Amino acid sequence: MGDVTMALAFGAGLLSFISPCVLPIYPAFLSYITGVSFDELQEGQINRKAILHTLLFLIGFSIVYISFGVGIGFVSSFLQDYNDTIRMVGGLLMVVFGLITLGLFKPEFLMADKKISFKNRPGGYLGSLIIGIAFAAGWTPCMGPIVGSIISLALSNQSLALFYMILYVLGFCIPFFLLTFFITKLKFIRMYSQTLMKVGGAIMIIMGLLLFFDLLVEITRLFNWGI
Repeated sequence: MGDVTMALAFGAGLLSFISPCVLPIYPAFLSYITGVSFDELQEGQINRKAILHTLLFLIGFSIVYISFGVGIGFVSSFLQDYNDTIRMVGGLLMVVFGLITLGLFKPEFLMADKKISFKNRPGGYLGSLIIGIAFAAGWTPCMGPIVGSIISLALSNQSLALFYMILYVLGFCIPFFLLTFFITKLKFIRMYSQTLMKVGGAIMIIMGLLLFFDLLVEITRLFNWGI
């Protein structure tokens, strides 16, 4: 599947970041993680301590999804006999998740709010790590369909499952971290977030259909031939 699916995995992480679950509340959430006030964030006042808190939050976030990749890779030998079935089911799920991302399908059991919140923020650097783990494990209403599509992709190619999840994590964590230094530019990004979400949903549907009909290999061959 090659470069196409790798780009999809990274793009899914980016899509999760700009989703309605994350981007609109990013400044307030960053303030909560770092302990820096919203006004200070708007003025770009990020110190080393705040950066470390942000990094630990992202490490906690990464632990959950990388664990998914490790788990899928661990059971891959038991799934070899069902590769075609898993590929087709995974393709169908990606189509469904794409429809959810586009807002054309809204199943209540998937859209139910499963956020984990803390009335009192866990203290210290360990607290930021714990919040990252809780965020990844419990923030399902918008990110769930996107994450589900990558898990479906990973199941269809278990040998690359860990790599896909690492790319997904990088797609989320890189903009999350970099934007701490450009927080005042957030309004510009938010202007186009809905458009990007719709484009991402459409791509998920297309990739799901390609996966179902086992055409991703052919697409990869075309890209390689072009090179």
